[in-house]
Amino acid sequence: MAIKVGTRLKLEAGVVAEVIENMDDGQWLQVRYLECPARPADVGTVELCHAQDVIKVLSE
Repeated sequence: MAIKVGTRLKLEAGVVAEVIENMDDGQWLQVRYLECPARPADVGTVELCHAQDVIKVLSE
């Protein structure tokens, strides 16, 4: 997956996240949640995200 640090992604469940690290394995990204409609308290949380969870690249 050729996604750079700082890229914003739309994930499942309407989550918008910013890439903070690309594991360079083609599958995993470390992201920070920017918008999380179902769980607003998760905004700012850092999580691992699998490539299958990415719906759309919003900005690079």
